[in-house]
Amino acid sequence: MALPVQPADHNIAARAAAPPGERFAGVAAIMRRSLFQAALLTGLCITLALITLVLSGCNTIAKTLNIENPSYSLRNIDPRVQIALPLSASSIDFDMTVGVNNPNTVGLRLDRFDFTLYVNNSRILDSMSDQQIRIPANGTGDVHLRGRVGYSNIQSLWSEIVGLINGNRARYELRGNAYYNTPIGQMKFPVTVYSR
Repeated sequence: MALPVQPADHNIAARAAAPPGERFAGVAAIMRRSLFQAALLTGLCITLALITLVLSGCNTIAKTLNIENPSYSLRNIDPRVQIALPLSASSIDFDMTVGVNNPNTVGLRLDRFDFTLYVNNSRILDSMSDQQIRIPANGTGDVHLRGRVGYSNIQSLWSEIVGLINGNRARYELRGNAYYNTPIGQMKFPVTVYSR
């Protein structure tokens, strides 16, 4: 069996006779395209490396900080009855102070506090506060909350109001969520506090 023979290239002399710029024009175009592709791949690799580093860094910070839910106490609650004529304009305003004890090694900023107030296990009002209170690391802070119960809701609370007038002590409960701005982003913690 005979092996196929490759035909001879008789254009060698023509290529050698071409001017030097034309000889390397094709090679330069190929090199430019290769350099562009190499630069693109290098940029992609660097970007992926940075993303990996940032994501693993945030995870490490979160584990290192180990931010816990602060403890809360209902320091003060001041109900104020405002009777007006007509009675439909009457209301009860509640001014409350919640103490926040931050056990963490980093300061926290309380951005929002949404809550529901219960008096003697009866749901009284829903409200929120967005005061943005700074609570220092291993320190305390006070959050001042306000809420109003309108006339239509006062009617359903009549037995609690009569009990208060007769000297019975009310039991207050505050349930809700605290939203903190932390070094690792916003965190939401549940809150439940009772009057003593």
